[in-house]
Amino acid sequence: MKPSAKQLTFVYFSFVAFSIIAIHASVFYSTAENIELLYAENRLTKIKEFVNDAVVSGDIQPSGKVDVQTQGKASFDPFIQVYFDLANLPAEFGHPEQIPVGQAYEAINEETGKTFFLRREKLDDQDVLIALDNSFYELTEEQLLSEHFFQVVVSLLLGIASLFVVLRISDRLTLPISKLTAELSTRPAESLSLIPIPEGTSTREVSQLVESFNDCLMQIKALMDRERSFNRYASHELRTPLMVMKGAITLLGESKDEKFIEKQRIRLERATEEMNEFVQTLLGLTKTPSMDDCIPRRLTKQEVVDIVESHRYLLASADVECEVVLNSLPEIGMPNSAFRILLGNLIKNAFAHTESGRVIITLDRNNISITDTGIGLGNKREGYEGYGLGLLLVKDICRQFGCEFSLKENDGPGCTANIHWALRSEPRS
Repeated sequence: MKPSAKQLTFVYFSFVAFSIIAIHASVFYSTAENIELLYAENRLTKIKEFVNDAVVSGDIQPSGKVDVQTQGKASFDPFIQVYFDLANLPAEFGHPEQIPVGQAYEAINEETGKTFFLRREKLDDQDVLIALDNSFYELTEEQLLSEHFFQVVVSLLLGIASLFVVLRISDRLTLPISKLTAELSTRPAESLSLIPIPEGTSTREVSQLVESFNDCLMQIKALMDRERSFNRYASHELRTPLMVMKGAITLLGESKDEKFIEKQRIRLERATEEMNEFVQTLLGLTKTPSMDDCIPRRLTKQEVVDIVESHRYLLASADVECEVVLNSLPEIGMPNSAFRILLGNLIKNAFAHTESGRVIITLDRNNISITDTGIGLGNKREGYEGYGLGLLLVKDICRQFGCEFSLKENDGPGCTANIHWALRSEPRS
């Protein structure tokens, strides 16, 4: 099981805190040791110079003419001893040969715990041992350690307080995410309702995350609604040619008239071709169009007239005139089958929703508009599926082949559908 964000925060913070403490302790220890060694080296160097000057001036005579040398050593203060007789050194100093010449050497008295720094020197061709009692510095080091310990304790207390604050902040930041996770885990798979923003959310990122989830849900919902409408439309569109084919087949079995049979054969051929074009267009919308499909070409007026005639049966019981107005030949960039379905749906909608008046199809260089005097967008003709199903496919085709579609109410009766292609000099949005 993966750890929670709060647990990870605690682990990472603890690791950083212990790392800082370890670095702090190691820096103190190494610094204290280096200062101690430097202190000893400098003191021993000064003592050596002082002793050398004293021997040269005759204040100290290693030959033993003064009382202090008769004991084999000279004392300058309670912490400094100069030994001229290396054979009688204190036992804690060790053997003289172990003590390096010209370097500070540390010796510890096991009984008293005192620390000495020793240094062998050559003075007037005689081996001399300078001993420096380090108790004063050790006391200072202990005081430093005590002060340092106080700082460490304060740092630990501050670290604990900081950890408490960090955990509270982490809890406040992660609690909304935990609530969101619980909400999503108990949510039914088929539910597409909006997700509420968790209580206690105090950051913009969590709100943006929930909004992004909701946007995805809305897109999924729109896609599902679109697919349902698309399926209804596909079944509606395929129903007409299937009925034509079924009727033609039935009639073919009841007649032996060659002219009648030829007429039904043509009906079957047209219905089959219409169904094939429709299926091909549906399949084409599921893939990216090829370059050959998008090669611009000039549309002819006859193509538009043929599409109008194929849907004129919708005007059989209506007092409606249809007119094709050519201002300029449009330049389109889509396959013939896609264009026939695109324009055919708009013409069919205009015919089906207009009971009297006119339907005008206007062709311009980069624009086709279909204006009717029908019932408008806010009404629905009884017994007809309405604008939604056909326009769904229209919008998909326009999106697929880079053109713009709009539908708006007229100032008078009816509405106007408009298809717009960008000119080559116009950038496509």
